[in-house]
Amino acid sequence: MESMPDTLPDTLPNTLYCANHPTTETLLRCNKCEKPICMKCAVLTDVGYRCKECIRGQQAVYFNAVTLDNPIAFGVGFGVSAVAAPIVGLLIGMFGFFGLIIAFIGGSSAGSILAQIIRTAVGRRRGRYLRYFALAGVVLGVIVGNIIGFLFGLPFTLFSLSMLIFTGLALATAWQFLK
Repeated sequence: MESMPDTLPDTLPNTLYCANHPTTETLLRCNKCEKPICMKCAVLTDVGYRCKECIRGQQAVYFNAVTLDNPIAFGVGFGVSAVAAPIVGLLIGMFGFFGLIIAFIGGSSAGSILAQIIRTAVGRRRGRYLRYFALAGVVLGVIVGNIIGFLFGLPFTLFSLSMLIFTGLALATAWQFLK
């Protein structure tokens, strides 16, 4: 039998340092741009590890929004929810305990309808930050709609459990649809 050599062979690869973390040693490279990356910077894809910059560049192909799409999404989300929030609050409040059941069932449906209205308003274009603007408009619209409804004599339902459930489910569903 042969014995193991006392020294390491000279065929070991040279140690590289991560391009984003210069003090972190690595042997890993992005399979697209060949940049040295550590495990913190690596993103596992179907074809191997890639750096976050290459992933972001690949994802940019899917985003085709124009400059005015974010304000349009904000405005549409604000307008629709400002009108709908006092009406929904009044309807849910009229049913008492059954209002909770209606909130669970109707919240997700309302969120998907709202997301489709917003997507139609922006021409079905996709933007990296579109959902943030849209949902900020929805939250502000719900608050303003409830305040205006209260000023016109409707009950202030913003902090009722059923309205919070309805709004939360609508926001969560719209978030997923606008991804």
